[in-house]
Amino acid sequence: MGIPETVGSFNVLASNCPALERMAICNTDTVGDSELVFIAAKFTSLKKLCIKNCPISDTGVKSVGEGCPSLVKLKVKRCRGVTKASVCTAFLHNSCDAQLSPSRKF
Repeated sequence: MGIPETVGSFNVLASNCPALERMAICNTDTVGDSELVFIAAKFTSLKKLCIKNCPISDTGVKSVGEGCPSLVKLKVKRCRGVTKASVCTAFLHNSCDAQLSPSRKF
């Protein structure tokens, strides 16, 4: 985005782009579970989400899985608080292509 990713900046983005379908969040300490909960609530049209090197956990992944019904692809790379089990569980309800880490795809 070019600005610090916080709930405030995501709120501005959601107001201006309510039908956003793709989002990549990379290498930031400002995006955690609370920001993923917000994304799940406001960006329900998301189809593809990539999260790299952010301090998120299984809780945030679960909220995205529950709140983004259109999601067809999720990539989670180098996010140490996320387990393979949470990504699989969050997306059992649809045919989402979920990936955790650079080398593992499920």
